[in-house]
Formats: sequence, structure tokens, C-alpha cells
Amino acid sequence: MISNENFRRIKLVICDIDGVLTDGRVGYGADDFIKFFHYRDGHWLKLAMRAGLEVGWLSGRKSRANEERAWELGITFLKENVTDKQAAFDEILAERRLDATECFYIGDDVIDLPVMRRCGVAVAVADAVPELDEVADFRTRAEGGHGAVCEAVRRLLLEQGKLDSVLERYRR
Repeated sequence: MISNENFRRIKLVICDIDGVLTDGRVGYGADDFIKFFHYRDGHWLKLAMRAGLEVGWLSGRKSRANEERAWELGITFLKENVTDKQAAFDEILAERRLDATECFYIGDDVIDLPVMRRCGVAVAVADAVPELDEVADFRTRAEGGHGAVCEAVRRLLLEQGKLDSVLERYRR
């Protein structure tokens, strides 16, 4: 069972992209992949940043859509074309001088297992593969690309005691 202390240690939110920030489908257009990102997921990532958390994305695929959405949201880092997520995760930790337990990771497929096994809080989206249940601290109700990141980040902010302060500007 995950403790509140696990949530309180979190300083960095890392999201997989395809199947987490998108619904996992890939459409092909003339110039690049076509992807759809959920608006609320982006907004809640911005709220996480306002609450003092760093946010980054880690993806096995490279896409201009990923780059544009990351830039639009002000995402701290975007690592694409990653075939070994554990090695990329180690680089991220070293660059930021963080411990794995200070990371909150949201994934959907077996490539995410090594990172999810090590991070402080591991989240599987609702439609993630069943193999993630062995390492996930919780599974969202929402599917990837349909508000799962919003749900996970909301819980993180709630558990850290930051939810009320980030929502204050909307309650006036």
C-alpha cells in the first residue's frame, strides 16, 4: 500500500506519451503523425508546475506533435526515441540530482515497467496492460488520452497538500 510519505517526496512528474497523454492510436498524415492530447491533462500538468513540481515526458517515439505540445505547455524536458527507458530514467535522475523515489511516473505498457518498478509513485492508466499491476501503486479510472494524467496529477497534488492552493485562483 502506498503511503502519503511516498507522495510527499515527489519532485518530478514523468509521463509516457503514447497511450498516456494520447489514446495510443497513431494516425499518419502527409508530414508527421497525427496525435490528440487531452486538454485537461495539459492544464493539470501546468498546475503541477505551478505547485513547484518539475514535469517531463519520456517516449519511445519521436514526433513533431510531441515537441509542439511540450513546448506549448512549458514541459521541462522531452526525451524521445527512447528504447531503454531505464537508462533514460537514470540520465534524468543524474541530471537533476534526484533519487528515483522522488519521481511520479505514469505509464501504460511493458516498456514502462523498469521505471515504474523504481520510482516513488507508479501510476498505470485505466487501459494499461495488466502486467503493470505488479508495479503500479494505483490505476486511474480514466483511460490514456482521456484525462488519466489529470486524474493522477490531481491525486498527487491532493496527497501533497497542494491542491487547494493551486485551485485558489479559480475559486475567487
